[in-house]
Parts: sequence; structure tokens; C-alpha cells
Amino acid sequence: MIFNPFKPFGRYLRPHWKRISLGLALLAIAQLVSAAVPLALQEAVDIAKAGFEATRGLVEPFTTRTGSAAGDVGFYAAVIVGLALLQMFLSMIMRWCLNSTSRMVDTDIRQVYFYHLLTLSLSFFHRNRVGDLMARATNDVQAVRMFLGFGIRMLFEALLAFAFSLAVMCSIDWQLALWSLLPMPLLSIVMRQVAGKVHVGFRAVQEAFSTISARVQENLAGVRVVKAYVQREPEIDNFRTLNRDYVDKNRRLIHIQSLFFPLTFLLGGASLCIILWLGGHRVIDGQLTLGQFVAFNAYLTKLIFPMITLGWMVDRYQRGLASMRRIDEILEEHPEIDDAANIGKEAPIRGDIEFRDLSFAYGDDDVLRNINLRVPAGSTLAVVGRVGSGKTTLARLIPRLIQPTSGQLLIDGEPIEQFPLQTLRSSIGFVPQDSFLFSDTVRDNVALGVESVDEGQVESAVEIAQLKSELDSLADGLETMVGERGVTLSGGQKQRAALARAVIRHPRILILDDAMASVDTYTEEEILRGLRQVMAERTTILIAHRISTVREADQIIVLDEGRIAEQGNHAQLVELDGIYADMHRRQSITQQLSEI
Repeated sequence: MIFNPFKPFGRYLRPHWKRISLGLALLAIAQLVSAAVPLALQEAVDIAKAGFEATRGLVEPFTTRTGSAAGDVGFYAAVIVGLALLQMFLSMIMRWCLNSTSRMVDTDIRQVYFYHLLTLSLSFFHRNRVGDLMARATNDVQAVRMFLGFGIRMLFEALLAFAFSLAVMCSIDWQLALWSLLPMPLLSIVMRQVAGKVHVGFRAVQEAFSTISARVQENLAGVRVVKAYVQREPEIDNFRTLNRDYVDKNRRLIHIQSLFFPLTFLLGGASLCIILWLGGHRVIDGQLTLGQFVAFNAYLTKLIFPMITLGWMVDRYQRGLASMRRIDEILEEHPEIDDAANIGKEAPIRGDIEFRDLSFAYGDDDVLRNINLRVPAGSTLAVVGRVGSGKTTLARLIPRLIQPTSGQLLIDGEPIEQFPLQTLRSSIGFVPQDSFLFSDTVRDNVALGVESVDEGQVESAVEIAQLKSELDSLADGLETMVGERGVTLSGGQKQRAALARAVIRHPRILILDDAMASVDTYTEEEILRGLRQVMAERTTILIAHRISTVREADQIIVLDEGRIAEQGNHAQLVELDGIYADMHRRQSITQQLSEI
């Protein structure tokens, strides 16, 4: 089977085959033009030598093309200049075709990679570090581009130069040409030995870079914790250790390269020495003309170039291959949650939710156990319970951010898997515990995911979330930049912006996962007052720790160790005198004490 170094990259190269074909065609013509230069040099040298000997009376005068030997030499000099200019012009267009293709492939890989990341389930991001994923999207993609940008050109240029040069060398003196190939077997042995080491070494370098990237990302994201816990020096020491490890892995790779590249020069020099020795004797013996010997050495120089290029190619190919495999590791990941093959529910969602004997576990850790519950469309379900009782897990099941281990979750009487993810999630407004805002304006964060929105809708959503008064005090109002992860806003402001983002979508199902934990009781009451009309028109899942937040819900469930321990409305649960009633008493006492 013929070895194809571009096979791992084929799916990205195929869309650009026309541009690549044009570039390779121009490359072939340019190499053919380049191969003609030593032939012109041969004629010029032989004419110059003959003219010199004629002027000294060593040979009979001879007829020239232009009337004099000097004129003929000038003619061939002009031919060489013309060939060089033609080669330059062809090479410029060829480089534009092939180098621009590498940039397009670079863009395609990064686009495919980013798209695929967004299709993967939450569990994937729990297993993989953000810094590592970023390193693959930047450093590894760059290594692939470096190989494709120069690899295609250099490989075909080397092969064509080798073929053209060897063909002309054989036509001049085939025995001498064979002697020039003597170092080739040794070069192939060295390449075979070095290639695997370069691949392993560069993969180790890329993984070390990923570790550094992940560490930097974690420190920047958690800079407040680093400063608050006086961890600057320990983190600097940790980074220094990782940095040294990265340098050590690079040094080991450099040691391999430091042997390989000089060896290719040595083997090329060995070929040159062989030709100088044997070819010189042939010129002295009259078996070769001086012009043929000069041309033969010029072709040998072109023959040495592929030998050196192969060394560079092995290094870049192994780097690109290692990086492509690291990228493919992510692309081969399959989303655990995706649309079913026989998907069919395209009808609008009303919001009737039912859990049937549903359980969920993270590995061997059971989080929810045998949940049986129905939430009629348009009603409000409140979920309370101790920390770790499974409230957030219950909320994440509804938009299929996670998949139940056993049992069923139904929407409007149909298994939730029968709804396309796009239809399901576009019908849900979800405010998670950790409110994430993008580094953009408040307006764009509130309108996220809404295709067309007017000023009135944004203003209404902001007002319902009780964020309007605070934005009015800012110089830029809704155009205020919130910074990365909303760093310029307080925790309460971020939660209210996330709440406005959910409300503006007019979802059929509204999920508020402790969405008012960062606001005071007064602001919470104002938000709930604004939400009552919104909640009356849609199914609402309200998760909270404060009894004041959930007391007006149509039904309330109390989760305890993953099970529904209590269920009913506020009055029924207080009368039951169980977990809910105990929470109510404790919070009532706390509120009374705070008012004293």
C-alpha cells in the first residue's frame, strides 16, 4: 500500500482540491523551468571554455550563435535570467494558491472543532479542562496548518525536483547519477527511526502546553480566590514547575532534531564529495565536458534539496499528525444526548410535565430515586430541600441537559426524547444557580437567543427582573458592558439579568433554579410580584431555599436524599409538621429576630 501522508487531513483538503490542483500544476511547471537552468548553464560553460581555448590557439576557431563566444555566453545568461523570472512568477501564484488553502483548512478545522464542542453534553465538559480544549483549538490547529501550509508544497516540490534532476543526470552520466544516490538508503533508515520519536516527543510537548493553558485559565477565572487566600506565590511556583516541564519536553524534542537535520546535510555533502571525486576524474579523462560537470553538480544540488526537505517534512508531518490526532480525539467524542433517529414531535409544547418512576445517578452515586410527579401545564411547582438533595438535578432533566438513568420524563404526554432538542430547549427559559453572562452589553445578554426583539420587550423583561432602576443609575444603561462572566455586576444584578434573559423568550416552561438567592427579601418580593403574571401563563419550576419564595406555588415537593419526602401546597405541608414545617419555623424565627 502506498503511504499517503495527507490521508489524516484528507477530509479537510478535499473541499479545496481545485485550488490545490492549480497550485500543484504551477509547481510542476515551475520545477520544469528550474530544471532547464543547468542545461543553459552547461551550454554557456562549454562555449566559454571553447572560446577561451580558441583565443589561446589551443583549438580551432568555431562558429557561434551570435558571432562570438562572449555573445553566446550573454545569450545563455539572458535565457537563465528569463527562466528565473518565469519561475518566480509561477512560484508566486503557486504559493498564493497553496498557502491560502492552508489558511482555509485552518479555518475549517477550527469551525468544525468549535461546532462539535457545542454539540457535546455537559458530562464531557465535566471530564475535560477548558484550558486543554483551548490549546487544541489554537496550538494544535496551528501545528496542522504549519504542515499543510508548507508540507504540500515542499513534498511535491522535493519529489518533482528529485525526479527532474535525476532524469537529466542519468541522461548526462547514468553511472555517476547512481553513485550520487548512494547515501539514500542510510537516510531512509534514519528517517524511520526518528519519525516515531518526533511524534511521541511533540505529542508530549502539546500535552504539556495544554496543562499550562488549563492552569492559566483556572488562575485567571479564579483570580479572586487566589488573591483572597494569598496563593499568589504557590501558584507562581506551580506554574514555574509546569513551565520547566514544558521546556524539558521541548529540549528532548530539540535533541532529536539536532541529530536529524545535520545528518541530512551530512548525507547531502557526502553525495557532493562522491560526485566531485568521480566526476572530476571523468572530466580529466575526457568522458565529461566541463559544462556537463558543472550542470551535473547543479542538478546534484537540486537533488540534495529533497534530502534536506525530507528531514523537515518528517518533523513537520509528525507534529501535524500528533496535533491532528489530538483534535480528532475531541471530534470522535459523541454527545450523550442527541436527537433520536425517529424524532417526530414538531408541535408547539404546552408545558405539561410528568416524571414516571424516574431515577438519576452520577456514576454509582444515586441523586434521584423513583420520582413520580406531574406538573399540569400553566401551574407552578416549587422544589425545596436540603443542600445536595437533588433539586438542581431535577431541573436539568427537563431541558435534557442530563439524561435519566431509568424511568421516563414526559412532556405533554410524550417521552421527552421525542422532541427535537431545538424545539424543546427553545420552549424553556432556564435560570441556573450560577448565572453566566457574556462579555457584552446588558442588552445583548438579556436578548440572547431571541432572533428579533424590540426595545419595549427588553425594557419589560428588565423591569420584571427589577434591574431597571439600577441600570438607570449607570451612564450607559442597557449598553453597559458587563465584562467577562459579568464581572462588573454584583451577584444579584447578574441573577436578575439572567432572569430577564429567560423572561424575554416567553417560554412555555420557566425554570428558576434558586434564581433569587443573591437578592434581598424585599427585591425578591418585587421580582415575584412582577413574575406572577408571567408565571400564570406558563409552567414554572421554582427551586428555592426560602419559604417566602415558594409559599404561593400550586404544589410544593420536598426532596430528601433524592426522594420526594413531602408533597402538597404550603398550608398542607405546614400542617404535616415535617421537613417543610421545620424549615418554615426556622426561617420565621430568623426573620423575626432580624426585625428586632
